Amino acid sequence: MNQEGYYRYATINGDTIVFVCEDDLWSVTTAGGTAHRLTSGRGEFWTPKLSPDGQYVAFVGREEGHPEVYIVPVEGGLPKRLTFIGGESCVVCAWSPDGKDIIFASDAKNPFQRHSEAFAVSREGGEVRPLQLGLVSSISLLSNKATVIGRNADDPARWKRYRGGTAGEIWIDADGKGKFKRLLNLAGNMVLPMWLNKRVFFLSDHEGIGNIYSCKPDGSDLTRHTKHSDYFVRFPMTDGKRITYTCGGELYVLDPSTDKSQKIRISVPTATNQSVRKFVSAKDYLEHFAPHPEGHSVAVIARGQPMTMANWEGAVIQHGRGSRSRYRSCEWLPDGTRFVVISDSAGYEQLELHHADQSNEPIVACKGDIGRSVDMRVSPVDDLVAIANHRQELLIVDLKTKSVKVIDKSPVDRISGINWSADGRWIAYCWSGQPGTCIIRIAAVKTAKVHDVTSVLKQDFEPCFDPEGRYLYFLAARDYFPVYDSLQFDLSFPNSVRPFLVTLRKDVRSPFEFKSPAEEALEKRKNDQEKEADNARKFDIDFDDIEKRIVAFPVGEGRYGQIVATANRVYFTAFPVKGIRPNHNWLEEEPEPGVLNAYDYKERRAARICNWVNHIRISNDHKALYYVSRKKVRAIDTEEGFPAEKAEPWNPGDAPGRTTRNLDLHRAQVLVQPQEEWKQMYAEAWRLQSEHFWDSSMSDIDWNLVHDRYAALLPKIRTRSELSDVIWEMQGELGTSHAYEIGGDYRAQPHYHKGFLGADFAIDTKSGGYIIKRILRGDSWAEDCDSPLAAPGLDIRVDDVIVAVGGRGVGKDCTLDELLVNASGKTINLTIMRKKAKLNVAVHALRSERMLRYREWVETNRQIVHEKSGGRLGYLHIPDMGPAGFAEFHRGYLSEVNRDGLIVDVRYNRGGHVSALLLEKLARKRVGYDVSRWGPPQPYPTESVAGPMVAITNQFAGSDGDIFSHCFKLYKLGPLVGKRTWGGVIGIWPRHRLVDGTVTTQPEFSFWFTDVGFKVENYGTDPDYEVDIAPQDYKAGYDPQMEKALSLALDSLKERPVKLPDFSEKPKLPLPSKR
Repeated sequence: MNQEGYYRYATINGDTIVFVCEDDLWSVTTAGGTAHRLTSGRGEFWTPKLSPDGQYVAFVGREEGHPEVYIVPVEGGLPKRLTFIGGESCVVCAWSPDGKDIIFASDAKNPFQRHSEAFAVSREGGEVRPLQLGLVSSISLLSNKATVIGRNADDPARWKRYRGGTAGEIWIDADGKGKFKRLLNLAGNMVLPMWLNKRVFFLSDHEGIGNIYSCKPDGSDLTRHTKHSDYFVRFPMTDGKRITYTCGGELYVLDPSTDKSQKIRISVPTATNQSVRKFVSAKDYLEHFAPHPEGHSVAVIARGQPMTMANWEGAVIQHGRGSRSRYRSCEWLPDGTRFVVISDSAGYEQLELHHADQSNEPIVACKGDIGRSVDMRVSPVDDLVAIANHRQELLIVDLKTKSVKVIDKSPVDRISGINWSADGRWIAYCWSGQPGTCIIRIAAVKTAKVHDVTSVLKQDFEPCFDPEGRYLYFLAARDYFPVYDSLQFDLSFPNSVRPFLVTLRKDVRSPFEFKSPAEEALEKRKNDQEKEADNARKFDIDFDDIEKRIVAFPVGEGRYGQIVATANRVYFTAFPVKGIRPNHNWLEEEPEPGVLNAYDYKERRAARICNWVNHIRISNDHKALYYVSRKKVRAIDTEEGFPAEKAEPWNPGDAPGRTTRNLDLHRAQVLVQPQEEWKQMYAEAWRLQSEHFWDSSMSDIDWNLVHDRYAALLPKIRTRSELSDVIWEMQGELGTSHAYEIGGDYRAQPHYHKGFLGADFAIDTKSGGYIIKRILRGDSWAEDCDSPLAAPGLDIRVDDVIVAVGGRGVGKDCTLDELLVNASGKTINLTIMRKKAKLNVAVHALRSERMLRYREWVETNRQIVHEKSGGRLGYLHIPDMGPAGFAEFHRGYLSEVNRDGLIVDVRYNRGGHVSALLLEKLARKRVGYDVSRWGPPQPYPTESVAGPMVAITNQFAGSDGDIFSHCFKLYKLGPLVGKRTWGGVIGIWPRHRLVDGTVTTQPEFSFWFTDVGFKVENYGTDPDYEVDIAPQDYKAGYDPQMEKALSLALDSLKERPVKLPDFSEKPKLPLPSKR
């Protein structure tokens, strides 16, 4: 058995090295050999740091949910949790020189996740103490209190050759007096500074590859100490004599006196528990399903593996080659005995043909490159497959000849909504010829001739043939019925889609017209005669003036998703208009459920069939309709009775079986071989970049070399987190932003999330309790946005002392934070002392206080701006460029716009996609006023800024925050103050999941500006006035960026005061005098 592991996060003291492998801590001597396991945890561990005496290891772990600091003896034992601070990020940075304290960085108690600050905690535990150094990613201390800190970044390997605003910076206080200054200014990413031999050592990639360098405390004598040329050096740590680090999953020790690095040969004896085989339910990993042509069975893709099964009971047949291959998009052939499926068994995607009874071996179904399939449908009568791929092509694959023919190609977007006519002669689909629009096209399968069914209006999509050949149904945004906004002067089109049909022949009447009984009978006889005479004639299409035969369904406009049809009924899904909450998480949340409606031609009305529907499919014989509802698949009979008017929607319950019609997907268990699956996932992540990266040359990177370089590390990995690390390193070679890997199937961990009280405390030395020093105030009406201590009727005050939680006393042996573990969102009892009185109150602990601290930060800034400007300047902050940022912008803008000027703060903006909408509003130029007899003059345009604007940005404003900052300058809206921005403007479309649910993103949309072209990427945008915030500024509570913005805005107001025009010269319109 291979006992070589994938090594990360090494620390050294003397001859002892502690490192992370298989998500646990291990120790080994500098001579190498067999490693000794120190921990056997349930979560992940990182950033171990040996104590100065070499007796203990401090590290960060997720043993109970939040990342917190732990300690364990170097010979092993039970780890002890030291902190209960409740942040989302945490790293151990150092020990104090006397070995009494552990220094760590965390984003706890901060409004922004990307802002970590330094804290200290005793090795014995107890209360955490802030060091008041402001932004800190890493820190190294000398015995004379000389301090060097790293800011912004700690692992350049995840975005190699990064040069943007958050590239690592080193700040130094060489004499220990608390005054820091910037050390060096290399064009690179300098991180993890360390004191060693009176020099500052650090990791930098300014020469292209991450290596270890050093300089004197004044920045002189820059020296390189390692010479790695393939993999980046990662996470160097020192004991003051030698440096240990990892590189390419290997462990090294550097002796700075000789500049020689020694690879430590290690054997890691382990049972590899996280890479043993397991079985998972298809219900939990359903990716795709296809109804059998007769509706009694389904073909399913779950966890990347194909299966066929009867709807209700019986055996599940597994197909494919197991975890070493990934399968997508299976579809039955019309004979119901075979199906086709997309497979990457060859290392790239191919179409395979499988027999449902496995009587024959699977075969490759066609020759040539079909690209990555984004939509696939099979002919209902022939062995033909239509495929839309990522290259925006529509292909027809002939399974008999194995040939591939390109039918159509869009110059703008991917083709979608493929639908075959019942006779197999026609294919309808959605095609885009202009950005933001799409039309319906029909292609003749035999001749490949393409016809436009609709012309460009906005969006026509989801075409669906009537099985009788009379109509083509589709959904379209054609109804421009605006709705007035309830908060501002604006209109929008939240409900603009309706179902439509177009008659395929000129002699076919609209089904919504009234017909007399005689006409009905005549039409039925005519149809029956045509069927007997020539069954194919009913699928003839008159393309002349076809668009003029479009008819709308008699249903209201809305947000419709899909449409399918039987001969007498049309089904369509509809989704509600719903506001997006600030805590919205697109990665974790289920798709918004809709409703399934149907229009019945016999009843001549629509009705709701059922609720909670996400997706629908119909069988080839149009007798069975399948839909996905809350991770369940149900099958219903399309010929059953139509619901009565105002009837309650069908709610069958959750149990599987014929009665409820829920498919029992849980009976399909997928065998997962993690080691094989991880190889496939790595290959697919690499291939997705190759297929979707915005530049076909991959920015001149040898992408095949990159694949081989990091694939060589795969035999070392034993856990899902190690695979993630390799994928991040591989994608990091692109040297661009937005190459992410998120989520996946990790080992289950306990989650005992801390509750929060929304207050700041100090220790009461007399009682050991916690004095309430500040109660944070936010929005009392909003969830998790106000301190529970401020709830109405409680009368909890500043200077009250909390002495117990839930009956357990706080003190030296048990901190307040510790007693709040597992209290998230729960009601807890607090015992409070006020002078000599004791109070018991019940409060509802917050799940997080991030939004509360953010709200107080914003309102404090707003108050400062108002006070220092005498109320003339307004202030708003934009936390991101998504729905939350859009909401926060308007919350601030609509209340502040009537002041003389405006400060727009985009520091820490996480990006998104709404910057153009916000800039459009800020760019409004006031050119007039609406004057009335009563009330003040109203500006035109409404909600326009009268005077100066100043924007504040920083290194954490990224993506669309970069774009906003840059365009604020391009539009000449005002000066930009702060720090150079993040520098990541290659957009993504997160839609590709790997087999275990991991989302990987591909930089697909590179942003170009009129002044600098593509150069904001990997650089950022420079402020007009660069202003940094030094560690001593943070300690003093001083915000020089805000002060500069205020100064510029007030100077502008002084030079060009905002005054209302003189409206006294009003029109005189006297009556004509009599003559």
